[in-house]
Amino acid sequence: MEKAALRRENFKRLRALTSEAKSEQSAAIVKQLLNEPSFQSARTVFAYAAMTSEPDLDSLRLLSPDKRWGLSRVGQDGESLRFREVSPGQKLVRSEFGFLEPDPESSPIISNPDLILVPGVGFDPKTMARLGRGKGHYDRYLAPLMENEPIPTVIGVCFSVQLISLIPERHDVPMTHLVCENGRH
Repeated sequence: MEKAALRRENFKRLRALTSEAKSEQSAAIVKQLLNEPSFQSARTVFAYAAMTSEPDLDSLRLLSPDKRWGLSRVGQDGESLRFREVSPGQKLVRSEFGFLEPDPESSPIISNPDLILVPGVGFDPKTMARLGRGKGHYDRYLAPLMENEPIPTVIGVCFSVQLISLIPERHDVPMTHLVCENGRH
């Protein structure tokens, strides 16, 4: 199945999840991540502010104030992805693209993560391939990080309904592993 069709199918599955189910599953994902060795040892964690179709990790930041946190922000060019430092309870702003992100006026760009928590539309637990939203932001950001030492751990974070079979393309950066509400894959 082509990527556009896979995206449509997975968005349909995600829309079928109630808000209550997403909240419960997000809480279970946070619990899984708190017990994840790579999370426990990480000093700098990059994550995202959840869209309605993504697991909400806000409580993970609140439960782990000892870590240095960076949240993703799309550049003004609409192509680049950067991570900006945020404190655990920091307010986010609505971007010109319509989603919540760190305020560039008060959140400096940071680098050198130990762990990156990556959202997506779908993930393959066998190949560790990720199906994104189609803009390539994460693949472009992650590719150069995989060429230098130390290589950060990259965890795909998803609801179990997002687990699908994918054939990776040459430019796709595989996840180290996946975490969803029912465990690690």
